[in-house]
Amino acid sequence: MTMDPVEYEMLRHMWFPVARVADLKNGVASGSILGEELVVYGDEGSVTVAQGFCPHRGMALRLGQLRDGALECPYHGWLFETGSGRCTRIPSLPPGRGRPHTALRTHPAEVAYGLVWSCLGDPFLPLPRLPEYVDDSWRLGAGEPYTLNCGMRLLTENFRDKAHFPFVHADSMGHVDKVVEPYRISRDGWRLGWSSSLGSEGVPEDLAEELSHRLDYHITMPVFASICVSSPSGGRRLVAQVATPISADGKAVRQFWLAGTDAESTAQGAVLADVLGFERQVFEEDHPIVENQWPVEAPLDVHSQVHTPADRFSITYRKVYGELLMNFKESR
Repeated sequence: MTMDPVEYEMLRHMWFPVARVADLKNGVASGSILGEELVVYGDEGSVTVAQGFCPHRGMALRLGQLRDGALECPYHGWLFETGSGRCTRIPSLPPGRGRPHTALRTHPAEVAYGLVWSCLGDPFLPLPRLPEYVDDSWRLGAGEPYTLNCGMRLLTENFRDKAHFPFVHADSMGHVDKVVEPYRISRDGWRLGWSSSLGSEGVPEDLAEELSHRLDYHITMPVFASICVSSPSGGRRLVAQVATPISADGKAVRQFWLAGTDAESTAQGAVLADVLGFERQVFEEDHPIVENQWPVEAPLDVHSQVHTPADRFSITYRKVYGELLMNFKESR
């Protein structure tokens, strides 16, 4: 499988996470988008994303360190300035000797939700955001990311596929309803949303609504997806996922994810570490599924696979993704 050239070029102009802020404990982390290795350096207040290899002798800069606020190459000690990537010091040169005018190629960088985001070209769409109700009163945490052998659209579709819950997530979620009730999808530009409920099998019909959880799904194209779960007893928790394509052929992704609780859930005793632990289990239950599907990427041709009403999102998502591709192509 090779990635369509138009899609490849479009994704170069999309925002993706490349590292967590927590990965910058020593000031330096590695990242990748579409097969291009990147180095991330600095701190949450001033973070730089740049080419991953030193222009001098091609050393992997992910092995470097911060020195005096700049990135130091571990091979010859060249220093590269935060922000501009400009080389500011070459230790091997005698005092007063002019140094080569060189700099790392840098990329746009933003910090949001505990993640460092970047893109390889000028952004085609704004940095994706969580729903507006996720404000500063929420507690959010970014989990340990995973590297997976699957396509980013396939992983995105899996994230919101409710029909697989009883079969893949029986250990984490228990005995949930197998029937997926009809749902409607709303659209606002490049954002999709819909709502449903999650109940347990065997619950008396007169108590089903009272005991069921409300699920509000949101997706910002191309791959930033979230679910807000509202409890019958009050309070909400959130889980979000974004799949960064790390291989040029689209066959491998880095799965970044985060979870959170609102103020009411926190007041009721919800512990963010426990929520992260639960969501980690759910994600890991999905991994054998997403890495064993064919084709590796979800096809944009909606007629190439069989669908049911439960797959309404997948059909809509693929059509809107196709529109995004066409919109990008026409803008070039």
